[in-house]
Amino acid sequence: MPRTDKWPLWEWVLFTNAMGAIGICLGFFSGTKLAADRQAYIAVPAIVFLNLMLLAVRPRMAGARAAGKPPSAMGVLYKLLSERPILTLVCVLQLVGATRSTAATVQILQTSTRATLQSLPNSQSMVVRLIAASILMGLVTLLWWLGAVGLWVGRRWAWWLALTLNAQAAMTTGIIQLFKLNGLFDPWATTAVLLLLLRPIRQHFDVGRSRAKHIEVA
Repeated sequence: MPRTDKWPLWEWVLFTNAMGAIGICLGFFSGTKLAADRQAYIAVPAIVFLNLMLLAVRPRMAGARAAGKPPSAMGVLYKLLSERPILTLVCVLQLVGATRSTAATVQILQTSTRATLQSLPNSQSMVVRLIAASILMGLVTLLWWLGAVGLWVGRRWAWWLALTLNAQAAMTTGIIQLFKLNGLFDPWATTAVLLLLLRPIRQHFDVGRSRAKHIEVA
């Protein structure tokens, strides 16, 4: 059996998320019963923290040990997050969107199984619609997660995906609030859009540079 420190990245990803999911499920079943959306708000940050520690902090700690410098897990984590503070904040805001979408998906699924819904005359069609809505929301949730991971590893497509998702969320919330005679936008999505448009972030993802070069050549 190969040593765990020799595992490829994909095996570490599967192992980390499987163990995290099992542990969180056991904790929910054995502890106080919470609403499905609250469970999502607990489970998602826990999974993110576990991935961060095992997939990002652990390799750095191994490198520090090899160099003869005994590392501190919290010290390595702080250094990792403080190296790129603005990008870290953007990723956190993206994870906020992923968490909210996950909670909405779980809540829709939970609604489709309630006894009050099953007793309605048109319950079957409503259940089908709710399941379809949960699948659609699940796909949106996947996009939020892909955007967060892509931003962290520096993928250019993730910048465009994150900008699209957050701009859409901010505009949708703004329109809804406007009809309620309240002009407030979604603060999380709006802040994420503003940060994504900052020059250092755009330069980090090489956004707009090709157009600038084209103008210079012309």
